[in-house]
Order: sequence, then structure tokens, then C-alpha cells
Amino acid sequence: MPRKHPVAAEFAALHWAALALVWGRLAEVAWLRFPLDWDFLAYHLPGALGTWGLTSYTPEPRLQAVIAGFPPLPRAIEGAFIWASGRPSTACALNLVAVAMLVGGLAWLHGRALSLRWLLTALLGVPLVVLHMISGYVDLFTGCALALAFAALAELEPDAPRPRAGAALLVAALAAASLTKFQAWPIGAVVGAAALFRLASLERARRVSRRAALVLAAALALALGAWPLRNLVVFHNPVYPVVFPIAPKLFPNATVDADSGVYNMPVWLADAPRAERFAVSALELSRFRTGERFQWTIDQSAQADASRSPHHRLGGWFWWTVAALSLGTWRALRARLVPRSAQLAFAVSLAVVAVLPQSHELRYWLFVPLWLAQASALALARPALGAQRGLRAALCAGAAFVLFTTKPFAVDARPPAELAPVRAREFWAAERAHPRPEPLRVCNVNPNGIFYAGPTFREFRVVACFGDP
Repeated sequence: MPRKHPVAAEFAALHWAALALVWGRLAEVAWLRFPLDWDFLAYHLPGALGTWGLTSYTPEPRLQAVIAGFPPLPRAIEGAFIWASGRPSTACALNLVAVAMLVGGLAWLHGRALSLRWLLTALLGVPLVVLHMISGYVDLFTGCALALAFAALAELEPDAPRPRAGAALLVAALAAASLTKFQAWPIGAVVGAAALFRLASLERARRVSRRAALVLAAALALALGAWPLRNLVVFHNPVYPVVFPIAPKLFPNATVDADSGVYNMPVWLADAPRAERFAVSALELSRFRTGERFQWTIDQSAQADASRSPHHRLGGWFWWTVAALSLGTWRALRARLVPRSAQLAFAVSLAVVAVLPQSHELRYWLFVPLWLAQASALALARPALGAQRGLRAALCAGAAFVLFTTKPFAVDARPPAELAPVRAREFWAAERAHPRPEPLRVCNVNPNGIFYAGPTFREFRVVACFGDP
């Protein structure tokens, strides 16, 4: 292996030091900062605490249905961190697990053929990755699991040295994704179909035995079908409580519409085809429609007059980073560093995403920039040519800009008790002075209803409701 030029070696050392500081600080923030994001307070946290018996709070019925029907893995992991540490803020460590899972899996799959340095740099250039790292949302965990499943297809190629181990990793990654979010299921089905085709080819070539292929195929079917089947048996709807988008009348037990209403997108895109919404969002083309400030947030929700904002629920991957990673992926494809099966599965998945409900809400589809990042990291592991230096500079510039803009490094280590709304604190004081035998009913206070249950969410019995008490 050729020696690095001294300047290149010094730059690599400084680069690694900067990455260690940035990722270390993000991990510290994730561990100490209690997020106040809507979804986290409304049902992620209540579900995580409820899974481990750590709360006296009962969410309102519509959110109870969400907790009962949505896949359970993130709740179990977040609740485990809270139980083990005693700190509700550690629920955000779910996203540390996600990145560690992706990085560890890719390192095992590719070894030195993949540049972890440039992979970690590329991830910092995706705003929604950075914002998810310090949140309690579960989308990054889903995206990392799906991206790892795409990567594991490389071990199912005819000349791959570890087909059974690679298939086992793929099954585990798809199981993690399908047990995390409904939005992972269509993509998981595409990757699963590609894996089945490759397994059949390996069995015909006698690279794996028929028995091993059948066991892996059965495990794959179980990974993808366990939770849909459970929901079908328990609730008579595989995606309960969401309306089944393909045949809504076939599974009528539903309370949540699968598609976004106008309130979840700008009015100027309300009648546009889903594929157009996806393209506009992925490339952040709404920037050219107005002088209104484009702001990255955890769910890309506009701060005021949401539906009339030209940017509402659009973007979050950063067009600069998307362009740089697309160039890196193109170089990886030209060098034949990505197997055809993974290329085809990714292309089909991209087409599927473009026509799915909520196609424009890019936090649901984080596997796209994550896959582009790992493909680019394969290309950038090769000796630096002139064009590669330009790509590396672009990734560094994108990461620096995203970190400067999102400002994710502030640590607010205050416990939830100090972040509770005034009305909740007043209830605590009244309850301590004059305890009541029956649970308190709190209505229309989402996402802050869980604060009424006490400083650690388990002191007082509280039942939330929506509408009139």
C-alpha cells in the first residue's frame, strides 16, 4: 500500500480529530438534552416509558392507538436507555445506536475498501441526520437500518466471500427497519425481493446449501411480515391505525389517513403529483420561489402560516450535499464498487418512494442520502485524484455549512421537571397539597400532557383526552 504524502497524512489526522470532536459533542448532546419535539413528547416518550412500566400517564385514545399499532423496536430501545440511566433524555441515544449500527455494519462489510472518515463527513452534510442525532425521533434509526440492508446485498454476489453471514446481516437490518416504521415496509419489500433473487442464484451456483437458503428466506419473510401479521390478527388492519393506502375498504379499522393533507405541504404543491413533490423537496427547489428564509428543522415544519409557506415540509437533505453525494455515487458506479443488485434495488426503491404518501417529507426516506454517502465513501477510499479532491472539499464545505446553520452543539442538561409548562407545575403543587383519588383528565394539551404526570412522569395518575373533557 503506497505511503501517504506527509501533508495528506497531517490533514487526515486533523480531519479525524475534528470528526471526533463533532461526533463526540453530538453524542454528549444526545445523552444530556431532553428534547421538546412534538412527536417525541406526544407518543415516542409515552410509548417508551409505558413499555418499561415507567410512567403513570395514559395518552389520549388516538395516540394510544398509534402506540399500540406502530412497530415497537424504538420504544423498547429508548425505554431501556431511560430505565438503565434514570435520565429521560437518554432516549435520544437511539440515534447513537443507529449510526453505530450503520458504521459497524459497513466496516464489517467493506473493511478498508470504505473510507469511514469520508462517510462520517458526508453524514454531517445532511441536515436531517444532524438534527435527528439530538432528537428523540426514530427516522434516522430506520434510515440506517435500510441503508445497511442495501449494503449487505454486496455479500450475496457470486464472488462474495461470506454469503450466509451477509444474508444474516441483511435479515437483521430489515427486521430492525420493519420493526421501527411503517414507511420502511415498501422499501424493505424491494430489498427483500432482491435478496431472495440473489439467494436463489447462490443456491443454484452451490455457494449456499438449499437448506441454508430456505432458512434465510424464511427468516427474511418473518422479519418483514411479523408485525403486519400481528396487526392483522389483533386489529384486522396490517398498518393499524393508519388507513391502508392500497385497499382502504379492505381494512376499515383505521383512524389516521395515510396521505398528508394540505396542512402538511405548501398550498402550491397540494395538487402536484407525488413524484413532483418528492423531486421539489429532495432538491429544495422551493428556494427559488421566494425570498422567505429556508430553515432546517427536525420535521421541516414552517414556523408560521405553515401551509402558505413555500418551504413547508420540504427539504432537509441539502441540495449541495445531494449533488456532491450523487457525484460520489456516480464515481463508485463507474468503478464498479457497488453491485448491480444493490443498484437496481436502490433505483426501484427511489421510484417507489416518489409515489408513496408523504413522499415530500424527507425524514421518512433518510436511507437515500445514507446509501449515497456509503457509495461515495467507497469511491473516496481510493487514491485522491484531482476530481476526488474537489468532491472531498465539497463534502467538508457542506458539513461545515450544515453544522454552522443548525447549531446542534448547545447542551441544555436541565431535567424535564425544569422544562415543564407552568400549568403542569401548578398541578403538581395542588396534587401534593390535596391528593385526589381519581386520575386527572387533561384535554387538548398535546404534546405537553405527559408533563402533568410529575417531574419524572410517574408521580401522578393522568389520563389525556382530545376534545371536550
